[in-house]
Amino acid sequence: MQNNLYLYPRLVEVRKAKCTQAELAEYLGISQQEISRYERGETKAPINYICDVADFCGVSVEYILGRETRDKQSLSADEQKLLDIFAALTSENRIRLAERAETLRDLQ
Repeated sequence: MQNNLYLYPRLVEVRKAKCTQAELAEYLGISQQEISRYERGETKAPINYICDVADFCGVSVEYILGRETRDKQSLSADEQKLLDIFAALTSENRIRLAERAETLRDLQ
């Protein structure tokens, strides 16, 4: 039997951070045993399952597949606000902001 879990390296991590197998099964309308088979890599999970898990857990499919290191959706509101401010700055002001942020970090 081939282990298919390597196709979805973060599948279990993402689900465990949000809910139990039983809770996810109830939400998706499938059995907990089916989720267990997907997570153990016994059965290849269909793409619609991966999409549903991503939506339910608030991450992207790319994150589950290991193609992103961190999903923008998983940022807190404060983190997203800071990124939006940073994106609106000129390159010169970005450098200034980074220097000030490093100073604040060092002073903690």
